[in-house]
Amino acid sequence: MILLFDVGNTSVYVGVVENDEIISTFRMNTDTTKTPDEYFLTIKEFIDPSKVKGVIIGSVVPPITITLVRISEKYFNVPPILVQPGTKTGISVKADNPREVGADLIADAAGLSNNDPTLIIDLGTANKFIYVKNKTIYGVIITPGIQLQIRSLAGNTALLHEVEIKLPPKYLGNNTIHCIQSGIIYGTVVLIEGMVQRIKEEVNEEFSIILTGGLSKLIEKEVRLPLIRDSRIVLKGLLEIYKKNI
Repeated sequence: MILLFDVGNTSVYVGVVENDEIISTFRMNTDTTKTPDEYFLTIKEFIDPSKVKGVIIGSVVPPITITLVRISEKYFNVPPILVQPGTKTGISVKADNPREVGADLIADAAGLSNNDPTLIIDLGTANKFIYVKNKTIYGVIITPGIQLQIRSLAGNTALLHEVEIKLPPKYLGNNTIHCIQSGIIYGTVVLIEGMVQRIKEEVNEEFSIILTGGLSKLIEKEVRLPLIRDSRIVLKGLLEIYKKNI
């Protein structure tokens, strides 16, 4: 069994691999106050620790990286592979400083099954638009994600509060909750549609669109563009990177 850890600012997305196939997934909240032992108690609810033969960690939260390394070494007795500068990923990056590119962006790109021009739209704590072609990341756009937008409104306005992340019944709201939900959720939909058009004008070529991330299911049917939703692309990428480094 191989464990794939995609560590984001909101959640830790975990893939369980057997016979080169992702057989199950689960999520844990990202909590930097939890000890390695506490995290392990959650993990062992989903897997048999004695069967773990390999671990790979793609993380944008350094304290959780340290926690998972300790778990891997203490409880699984295996040295984990980290997605970091120097790790073989099969992905090139066109950037002013490639070492700054996050592990999540690299893993998303590594999860593509072909070399065709593709825009990966990863909806998480931050929304990432990753333009990939021929195993190369040519550019990225990053915007605040839906949860960040809700927290920003609640934290910086006197009369607005956090709301449930769900689609409102219509665009124009008639109460505060629906107004916020519409502005943030449908605002993200329109952001996606507008960004895709601008990117097409810039790259001057056709490309496929893959929607992924924890909130992609909520958004998928509202976006008026041809796209494919693949919630596991980051885990597929971590698995490909793992195989390149064993």
